Amino acid sequence: MNEWRNCHDGGLAHLARVRYPPCVFPLLASQAAQSGWIDSLVASAFDPVWNLEHQGLIWAVIFVVLFVSGIGIPLPEDIPLTVAGFTTFKQSNDEFVFLHYLAAFAFVVVPILTGDLIAYHMGKKYGFGIRDRFRFLRSALSSKRIARVQSWFDSYGSFSVFMGRQVAGVRFVTFFTAGTMRVPLHKFVLFDFLGCLVSVPVWLTLGALASRYGQQWLHVAMRRVGAGFLLGSIAVFIIFLIIVKVRGMRARSSMAPGESR
Repeated sequence: MNEWRNCHDGGLAHLARVRYPPCVFPLLASQAAQSGWIDSLVASAFDPVWNLEHQGLIWAVIFVVLFVSGIGIPLPEDIPLTVAGFTTFKQSNDEFVFLHYLAAFAFVVVPILTGDLIAYHMGKKYGFGIRDRFRFLRSALSSKRIARVQSWFDSYGSFSVFMGRQVAGVRFVTFFTAGTMRVPLHKFVLFDFLGCLVSVPVWLTLGALASRYGQQWLHVAMRRVGAGFLLGSIAVFIIFLIIVKVRGMRARSSMAPGESR
């Protein structure tokens, strides 16, 4: 500690005479390299020229991820939709061009509807017994999710397809169940497409906003990641406590009438 203090008081000339632990320089070099790699990645992502030069690869990845998420592979659909809005804004030279976003909407809807139709026909042909044949379908077609979606169909009929399109985590099971319940194909496609008209523009717009303002936010976040992580952790913990408390109060209130009988 004295050496560090003397270094600060004596200026840079003393810095060369201080003996640092052997691990200091590799650690500093690693942090510098990591910071440079992150900065380069962020700069490339927010560069309109880079997005134009790699547009084929970007759209191919978006197409594949949207398609496979529709057939039961546990991949988030919202992320590639946000990326689609992001890269559309960049490929439009940081401008919002309505026709470009209309084209982006048409592009992403194709793999979405294709994957959903495959899920529909899987349910119609094989039923829920297919869970025993493919391990990855056991979690996607869990009994809890099936019961939830079947209650939707009992209450709302074909409109449940529209509802399932808006809720992450039950999309595949909704479309699969629609096939098992023999929902007419034209109604399935209609309500699925209407669901896309609501949800897809939202994620495309969020992607465009991230493309417009995200780089400034990322630079600030990278400088304050320590404090942000701490505050985020505290917020999550507080929310968790509130949820536990509210559920406990509801459980006690629901048990009270039964206990009084």
